[in-house]
Amino acid sequence: MKTLSATRRRLADERGAVLVAGVLLVLAMLLVIGLAVDMGRAFIERRELAAVADDAALVGSQQLDTDALRDGRIELEVDAATGAATAVIDAERGLTGRARADAERVTVTVRRRVPTVLLGLADVKALTITAQATATPRAP
Repeated sequence: MKTLSATRRRLADERGAVLVAGVLLVLAMLLVIGLAVDMGRAFIERRELAAVADDAALVGSQQLDTDALRDGRIELEVDAATGAATAVIDAERGLTGRARADAERVTVTVRRRVPTVLLGLADVKALTITAQATATPRAP
């Protein structure tokens, strides 16, 4: 009987319960802070990628077909537009992208993998950020 009552007393003893709850709370707060830091960084990166995509699309949209322009039409020189947009993408470090053009528009998609800071604790090692932009030529 003595062993049974000693076991019950140990189970009923709540010393250390606050420590366990505190550790769990700190871990949860670290995860939330990590999410805020890494998502904030992802939004900043997304804005920078959008600027690169816009720039590449605008540069591509300036490559007008001069023969069509002489005939009064505004069309893109497809190969030149694709090449100009791709050159802007290639000038940026650490991103991949693709430019597509037809006679009416240039569409650019860029992508970058951003390593996480604190979300690595939750086994999220990197985030892939993507931005896209489209531009059409206008009369000079």
